[in-house]
Order: sequence, then structure tokens, then C-alpha cells
Amino acid sequence: AGTRISTYTVQFASPDAGAVDAALASVRGTPGVQGAATSSIAIGGTSVMRVTAGGSLEELAASLRGRGWQVSVGSNALSIKR
Repeated sequence: AGTRISTYTVQFASPDAGAVDAALASVRGTPGVQGAATSSIAIGGTSVMRVTAGGSLEELAASLRGRGWQVSVGSNALSIKR
């Protein structure tokens, strides 16, 4: 049986363009993540990415914590910060 793939919303602080690139690269490198793409960019504010991953939202949160992010879990969404 294959792993169910889900798409989640992940919010992250984006003080500058470099922070957007760094967050995307980090999330894309997270175990279980199939892909990540920004859906809303707010330089100097909070940007949003859509993350496609195998497993539950809680499993994604745990994987992101393992990569050094502080993670808040919401309704089908995560908020991450360094």
C-alpha cells in the first residue's frame, strides 16, 4: 500500500527574499516532503507555501522540528519559524 499524499499549508516569516528561498529549500529537503511551492509571498511579513507530503500533518510537523524549525500546528496548516 502506498503512502497517502496530502497537501498542507505552511506559513513562515519572510523578512527578505533570501528567507523565502532558504525556507523552501529546507522544507523541500525534509523527509516525507514531495514538493513545496510558495502560494503567497509577503516580503517583510508572513509568506505561505503549499507542501505536498506523505503522512499526517503531525508527522510533517515532527520532521520539520527535526530540521530545526519551531512548529505550531493549526487546522490542516502549520506555522514554522527559526
